[in-house]
Amino acid sequence: MQHKTLEYQKNTIHYYISKKENFSNTLLFAHGLTADYSMFEKQVEYFKDKMNIILWDMPLHGKSKNCDFFSYNDNADIMYNILKEENINDVTLAGMSMGGWPCQFFAAKYHNMVSGFIAIDTTPLNYQYYSKLDIWLIKHISFFAKLFPENMLKKSMAKSMSKTKYSYEKMIDIYQNYTKADIIKQLDMYYKQFIIENKDISIKCPVILIAGEYDNTGKVLLYSKQWAKDIKSHLYIIKNAAHFSNADNYEEVNNIIEKFMKNKNTL
Repeated sequence: MQHKTLEYQKNTIHYYISKKENFSNTLLFAHGLTADYSMFEKQVEYFKDKMNIILWDMPLHGKSKNCDFFSYNDNADIMYNILKEENINDVTLAGMSMGGWPCQFFAAKYHNMVSGFIAIDTTPLNYQYYSKLDIWLIKHISFFAKLFPENMLKKSMAKSMSKTKYSYEKMIDIYQNYTKADIIKQLDMYYKQFIIENKDISIKCPVILIAGEYDNTGKVLLYSKQWAKDIKSHLYIIKNAAHFSNADNYEEVNNIIEKFMKNKNTL
């Protein structure tokens, strides 16, 4: 992967790309909250010789950690600017957890550029799915995180989203780059902004949903089942996987993504 940067509102956004002129398909991955671009390393290994791959570190994350915080709509615009910088006008989006939210904004705002959306252990933009208790917990999640000592917080977060040793160790490795204060800020800013920006949107491209069978993060699995029913899309339940399903059972997830990339135009 080639490491590149993009200037956005006087901030430097870091992204990574594997691109070949003869590839017609492009996959753009958006990572989850408190993670970074490297959570898709198993997808990069599998797809880099089959299609163009773009990863990026969102503001407050990875090498973009020192950037100002931007809204989800801004993050969608950053994705657009990355694609324009790379002269790519057609893309399939893959958003994991929180990364699914800017992907949904992008798919609605730049629908002519999007040929597909892969929702990985994420939830829909639409207030109808979220109860008053859900909203209250989202608003206060950073408060509860503050109660944990730093090492305990990192270990508990990694354990809660992982089913396998690989995914657990991957998250622990990512967390080495963040202090407790970094994680609190990520949780606080991104979740509170979700409450502000959440709205009913329409996604016109083909969509598939992926969720680990042991995903106990919030109500992701419950929301995914209802979301798939509402938009008449297919939900793939990943065996032996928790919230980090694309790492827990990357072989199954990669096969699903590959099948979607080949057949999405017929859906």
